[in-house]
Amino acid sequence: MTGRLDGRVAVVTGADAALVAEGAAVVLGGRDRERLAAQAAKLSAQGTATACAGDLTTPAGRDALIEAAGRVDILVNNAGGFVEAVTTADASREDWDRQIELNLTVPFLMCQAVLDEMVRRGWGRILNIGSVVATAPQAGNAIGYVAAKAGLVGFTRQLAVEVAGTGVTANVLNPGTVRTEHLLDYFAASGAAERDLAANIPVGRLGTPEEIASLVPALVGEGGGFLTGAVIDVNGGAVHA
Repeated sequence: MTGRLDGRVAVVTGADAALVAEGAAVVLGGRDRERLAAQAAKLSAQGTATACAGDLTTPAGRDALIEAAGRVDILVNNAGGFVEAVTTADASREDWDRQIELNLTVPFLMCQAVLDEMVRRGWGRILNIGSVVATAPQAGNAIGYVAAKAGLVGFTRQLAVEVAGTGVTANVLNPGTVRTEHLLDYFAASGAAERDLAANIPVGRLGTPEEIASLVPALVGEGGGFLTGAVIDVNGGAVHA
C-alpha cells in the first residue's frame, strides 16, 4: 500500500522510520551519526531518506534537523529512553533532569518548532512515541523516564485540543516491551533477562520494532485527520485500557 504519503516530508527523531515506503521523504535525526547514516542508506533503497546527526537537546541540533527537512508535514518524536534503572530514593537531580529533558522537553520543543507552519498550511501530523510505563509503572524503570512518559501523554492530549480544527493532529503511541538495540543495552547494564520480561506479556514474547513501525503510516497519513488526542497502546496485552 504505497503512495499514501506522496509529497509529504517527515522528520523522525531517534530510531527507525517506516514512512519511506509510503512515499514520504524522511529525515532522520539523532546523535549517532553512523547509525543514522546506515539507516538512511537502508531506507533509501525504498525511497527518499536522509540523515541529520545532532544533539536535539540543543537549539543548534533542533534547528539543523528542521532546516534539513525544509518543510515538516509529519513529526515523529521517537528519541529518548534510559539504560539504567533508577528509583526515587536513588535518583540524583542530574538523573531526573536528564530524563525529563530527553523524553519530554525535547519532544515539546520539536513540536513547538514545527507547529506554526503546520497550522499555517492547514495540515500536519504529530506522533509522540511514549511507553507502556506511562500507565503501568513497574520495577526496573528509571523514575525520571516514567514521569516524562506520563507527562508526554498529558502534553500531547493538551496539544491536540489546542490545534483541533486546524488540520493538525497530535497522538501518542505507547509501545510495550520491544526488542530494540536500546533494550539489549538495558539487559547488559541491568542483568535483566528477556525471558523474564516476556513471561509477563500475555502473548508470550517481546514486540518487534517492525510491529510498532507498521502502525505509524496509518496514524500520520491522509486518513488520520479525525484521530487526535488519542493514546494507542501496543503491548501484547500487558496493559488493558
